[in-house]
Amino acid sequence: MSKITNEWLLIVFISCVLFYSYAGIYISRQTGASIPRWPSLIKSRDYTFYIIYICSIALIINTIISLMGEYSLFYLFLIGLVLMFFGIYLNILARKELGRYWSPLSSSDNSEKLIKSGVYARVRHPIYLSNLIFFLGVTLIAGSWYSWILFILFLGGLRKRVKKEEEELYKKFGEEYRIYAKETPLILPRLRR
Repeated sequence: MSKITNEWLLIVFISCVLFYSYAGIYISRQTGASIPRWPSLIKSRDYTFYIIYICSIALIINTIISLMGEYSLFYLFLIGLVLMFFGIYLNILARKELGRYWSPLSSSDNSEKLIKSGVYARVRHPIYLSNLIFFLGVTLIAGSWYSWILFILFLGGLRKRVKKEEEELYKKFGEEYRIYAKETPLILPRLRR
């Protein structure tokens, strides 16, 4: 591919990453969610956040470097881009549904209520599903074996994060959450209801 094509692919990729980041924050702010500053995140000692965040940044940087070089797998770029757009769409739907109850931390406060409608009727953690889909797309675009290692580390952090959040939700909502968990898949939706 030509240098001009690679530059356009890089611009499209960076635009998607920025849109993914800022659309989620914008929607969360519009719905009244409290978005903590970095000092609050550090004090929380939520290490799953760091694992996920560091792997996400590493995947994005890896993909940018890949796109700046001789990138020749255009079909992987297209598949990855479709996955990224779907991840963005799902993230926006989930954040709108969750509204002011969204938090980047796996802990919750007493003002939260259990959301079971919209995309939350299909899966219990649609925002994590959107992250998984989005960064699978990023990994495909990077097109390198080490991007897959980063993606596996990302999945490990995501898995720990979901487990930690599940424990919090069981403690907070008790029997209501047990019933919801029995009826609704964790992250991957069932094909049939």
